[in-house]
Amino acid sequence: MCILNQSLNYEYNPMFDILYIKLCDTDESYGHEDDYGIVLNYDLNTKKLVGVDIWDFKRRIKQKEKISLPIDIDLDKIYYEVN
Repeated sequence: MCILNQSLNYEYNPMFDILYIKLCDTDESYGHEDDYGIVLNYDLNTKKLVGVDIWDFKRRIKQKEKISLPIDIDLDKIYYEVN
């Protein structure tokens, strides 16, 4: 899996409360909803994890909802950065 030698690449959409985390560059990917509102994005050819989308991100953090991801990401830090 590619990532995290550099700073984490993410984008937050405040209108829809969605956090998009990009782990790798890829030409084509597909998403699979792993848990309600947690979409794991995989490279179409290699099937490696390339990104994560978290719906209702701020609401989940505020309510201290458990967010299970297959990789270690400091979601609290991102939450404070996007506020």
